[in-house]
Amino acid sequence: MPNPLREFIEHLKTGKFRVPKCMSCGSNAWPPSHCCPYCLSKTSLKKIETTGILLEFTSSHCKGKEGIFGLVEMSGIKLVGSFHTTHLKEGMKVRMKECGIGPDGTAFYFFTPTMA
Repeated sequence: MPNPLREFIEHLKTGKFRVPKCMSCGSNAWPPSHCCPYCLSKTSLKKIETTGILLEFTSSHCKGKEGIFGLVEMSGIKLVGSFHTTHLKEGMKVRMKECGIGPDGTAFYFFTPTMA
């Protein structure tokens, strides 16, 4: 039996972003889950559009966790990602440039502003 959560992690390890989508109502399940958060039906992984809107952002000066982080909404889900630029504005379009699993075992998502 397919396990969307395990498959999500395996895809992420190879730099591919996929989201569990409900096989019944079509909703995206985020955070990743084997069942839909709305109707409890089974999910399967689907590729989604990785362009979204930057809702808000902040900078961290904590030792070892320095950087610019933002909340991005894309394809109906919201996730926190990192940015390699300080030229950000709430409401701007961004796209996921890279994703994966870091050496410490945590997921990472890097975004960049789009030109449009």
